[in-house]
Parts: sequence; C-alpha cells; structure tokens
Amino acid sequence: MTTAQSETMIPIVVVGAHLTGLPLNHELSGNGGQMLKAARTAADYRLFALANTVPPKPGMVREPGFAGPGLEVEVWALPADAFGRFVAKIPAPLGIGKVTLEDGTSHSGFLCEAHAVDSSTEITSFGGWRAYLKSLQG
Repeated sequence: MTTAQSETMIPIVVVGAHLTGLPLNHELSGNGGQMLKAARTAADYRLFALANTVPPKPGMVREPGFAGPGLEVEVWALPADAFGRFVAKIPAPLGIGKVTLEDGTSHSGFLCEAHAVDSSTEITSFGGWRAYLKSLQG
C-alpha cells in the first residue's frame, strides 16, 4: 500500500469464512479489500466450530495463559467506509476486537462472545479453520 492508501485503509484479521477462497471472502474482495498477508495469532487464542451458522463459521476467543499453536489467519485491509459497512453487518455472537499476531502486532479482527463457545466444538488443535474444514472431507 502507498502512504496515501495506508491512511484510508483499515487492517482486519479474518479467521474463518472470510479467508481467501471461502464463502464470505467476496465481502472483503468485493469492497475494495486487499489481502496484506497470511499470519498466525499469538498462542493464547482458542478456536471453536460454532453451531448452526450458515455458512459454517468459527469463533475465536482469547484466553490469557492458554498455550496453543496459534491460529492461521489472514490480514486484509478495507477502505475506511467499507470497513464501517462491513463491521455493521457482523452477526452476533461474532464481533470485532483487537487480535494479537505471533509477531506481537495487533489489528482489529474477528472475535467471538465467550458464551457462544459453550455449545460449540473446540477445534484449536487443527491450527485454523482451513485445516478443520479439510478434516471434515476425509
């Protein structure tokens, strides 16, 4: 991104159905979004397959002190106006908060309300949503 673009683009960390090639990625790519990089979260995040979501979605929660593998994510950037429209459409129990990456940087990104994971399957050991989806195929 150029300096002018970086001033008007807001980074966002995605972990599930918005990843490149997955069903909701068009909500980023179709709104002027640019993929900045693939990354991993810090080790203190857990991932859950949320029940009854269409398309299927994960929920990521931070648990300080948890020592997991870190989770596969992508960092995208959206124009400021598109970011606002995008965030306004996010359904509960998902929301946007600060996500810390393994390199220590933090960006706005998808997090899940803690109560929603009580009835969900933990999939942290897969290391990310793609690996979990792949496990369902075989």
